[in-house]
Amino acid sequence: MQQEIKKHILITSSNFPSGSASANFLNLFCKGLSELDMDTEVILIKGFWSRGSKVNHQKTNVTSYGTKYTYLGLRNRPSWLAFKLFDDLIRFFKLFSLLTSFISIRKDIVIYTYNNEFPFSLLINGFCKVSKIRVITFVPEYYDKSVFSENIFRKLKWYGFLLDFHYVNKLSAKLIVFSKYLRDRYVADGYPTDKILIQPNLTDFGYWEDKSASLQFTIGYSGTPSKKDGLEDLLRAISIVNKRGVPINSVIIGDVFSGASVIPGFRKLCKDLDIDGTVDFTGLVSLAEVREWMNKCMILAVTRPVIIQTMAGFPTKLGEYFACKKVVLATRVGDVIDYFTDRSDIVFAEPSNPESIADCIDWIIKNDDRCKEIALRGNEKARRLLSYKVIVPRIMEFILK
Repeated sequence: MQQEIKKHILITSSNFPSGSASANFLNLFCKGLSELDMDTEVILIKGFWSRGSKVNHQKTNVTSYGTKYTYLGLRNRPSWLAFKLFDDLIRFFKLFSLLTSFISIRKDIVIYTYNNEFPFSLLINGFCKVSKIRVITFVPEYYDKSVFSENIFRKLKWYGFLLDFHYVNKLSAKLIVFSKYLRDRYVADGYPTDKILIQPNLTDFGYWEDKSASLQFTIGYSGTPSKKDGLEDLLRAISIVNKRGVPINSVIIGDVFSGASVIPGFRKLCKDLDIDGTVDFTGLVSLAEVREWMNKCMILAVTRPVIIQTMAGFPTKLGEYFACKKVVLATRVGDVIDYFTDRSDIVFAEPSNPESIADCIDWIIKNDDRCKEIALRGNEKARRLLSYKVIVPRIMEFILK
């Protein structure tokens, strides 16, 4: 074991402690550290961002479990480009000043970074490399270039992401990646295998199940509707099942966090598929409401296609699905097929194949009793893989050895 770490400092451009999938992950990570009696602080180098929402927090706040978090710049991300650039500049210099204050205690701290944009990640990793402060970087996914194709500023973010992924992250003392794909990319680039930990996600299994909820929907999806989650394939599968004479109703929980809502486009697709009367859309809702909606479903689905993002990442909602003790329908994509077994603890369909997804929905409906057993076994296996109470102590063993 290395010397005792007295302070754990997380520096992130994500929301915290709520407001996005990454925020939920970081919240559980910090909650796990708190339960291990580790002194933890979170530095937010980017203001809160979520479509139509703002926060009125103080500059410095404390979570319900006692972790302090501080905004370096404006508490809400500006919408005007000039203000964004000015805020970025202020935050950059504040971050530099903060890092210099750590030099005198560098042997007693460890810094964690998550999704920081290129200038900030370069500053953190470069400064800490020179001053011999340990940095642990979380790498949750690998983006496809199409995600950043909207305009010149988005394209610059793409190149920044590539520089971070292939060069800056490798300055870190250790990496925590969310998939074998990511591990293999770094190993191929020469990063030491023993310095990489694969950890798909974190889930609070004590939070999600609601035994009092009554079933109202045959199938549900929760998350940010996008190409990588294969929602179009799921809706086409629902249409196929309905045409087979098995009427089902569904709910789509969530929307994109920034930019225009994608729900109108999906509503149009539902109308074209003649299922608009059987699919509900909740839009953006609170975490408590997400739990409420998911527990009203018989089946919870994540029907991702095979693209680079799905191979490199891990479905963030999968743990929450299992925690609800619902039967999970997923496509055979990425590491999920290594962790779970078809018709034992999950039901697998073929990716980008609405017919296969429809067949699985049919099979689950016709095998209700067997699927209740599948749901319970899935819950047990997912706990060992994703429960923050189990995993955070393992992460700390990896970091401190």
